[in-house]
Amino acid sequence: MYVTSLTGLALAASVCAALAAPACAGRPRWMPSAPALPVSGRVVEASTAEELDRTVREARDGDTVMVADGVYQMRRLLHLRGRTGVTIRGASGDPSKAVIRGSGFEDKKGGFDLLVIQGCSDITVAHLTFAETQTYGVKLENTLFEGRGLENISIYDCNFLNCGTRMVKGTGGNGVPVVRGAIHYCTFENTKAPPKTWHFDGDYISAIDCMRLVDWTISDNYFANIRGANGGGRGAVFVWVESKNVVTERNVFVGCDRSICYGNPSGSDFDPPSFHNTGGVIRNNFVVAGTDKGIEVCWADGVRVCHNTVLADVGKGWGIHYHWQELSNVHIAHNIVRGRVFGDESGVVSENNVTDEVEDSWFRNPAGGDLHLTAAAGPAIGKVRRLEDCPADFDGEKRPAEGAEADIGADEYGDG
Repeated sequence: MYVTSLTGLALAASVCAALAAPACAGRPRWMPSAPALPVSGRVVEASTAEELDRTVREARDGDTVMVADGVYQMRRLLHLRGRTGVTIRGASGDPSKAVIRGSGFEDKKGGFDLLVIQGCSDITVAHLTFAETQTYGVKLENTLFEGRGLENISIYDCNFLNCGTRMVKGTGGNGVPVVRGAIHYCTFENTKAPPKTWHFDGDYISAIDCMRLVDWTISDNYFANIRGANGGGRGAVFVWVESKNVVTERNVFVGCDRSICYGNPSGSDFDPPSFHNTGGVIRNNFVVAGTDKGIEVCWADGVRVCHNTVLADVGKGWGIHYHWQELSNVHIAHNIVRGRVFGDESGVVSENNVTDEVEDSWFRNPAGGDLHLTAAAGPAIGKVRRLEDCPADFDGEKRPAEGAEADIGADEYGDG
């Protein structure tokens, strides 16, 4: 049932309260807020679940579907296909106030994806919360529709809460790439974990799992508690199968089983095998790792892992794990890593990483994911020359251009 009585103080309440779910931490206040998006095209308003379903399915090229504040209890998935230039956005600009809700995290029998995008270009999804589904929050369905694939998709300033399989899923699409796109200023959080009776003993869960991305950016997002039943959840950012030039930067990860994974260690199903990632960079991320890995790279050619700060549980998880399966021209440099840095050096250059005696005192608030440096981080401050593809830090502040004066890790000390 569509909730029509959310006014006054109720509108100011968080999405967790609106859904009567366990309390979620939400995006930290010290992270940057999303800049405002302009409104363009014909505006079509939706204020009930039925109107939302209809306006999305009947959208014309160039439409803006403006979603009023409220909780939209959906009875079936929203389906956008074969369109160009459509925006689906919350009217208030606050994603916690426009909630698209599924049939529940635990609903294995009646669960459905919340939004499926297929055969579209120049699409923006913004200022919405996708919550309480057992399957996918947003699915990028890259099988062709009327000869069209997906191109230039933006998921902007959205919340994803309690999605039992994937929050954003990009399918393989029979070899069709998803060309250009971005996922930025979003919050991905689970307050629940699958039981061991679910797929892969309850560990088949992730935030972003996408294949065949080409020229994408995943930036300025917050990820919390993306966990499986046994500590073996998939990467909160999991990019694989013939992806190219994907940039993952300025994100914060707290308590996820695996945080950033470029490539799938189970291997390549192609004959001959092909790289899961070609080119691309993982840079300027704050990672407070969960039980497994902070950053994982395998089946990769030309991937750079630079200027990240990763805190893992010493003796248990890996800080950075680069696998022996098909690595070529991988560069791992200028990272602060507490936890094991492990892998076969064949095809990898690893340099100027600080891995010894990394203390909590080096950072503002490590438990909360705030890994900005303090004055105590002397072994990481002013030690390296900046890398060509890392000219700025987590806050967007420029690193020194000349001399060995840049700091190791994601943050330049004293810039914010």
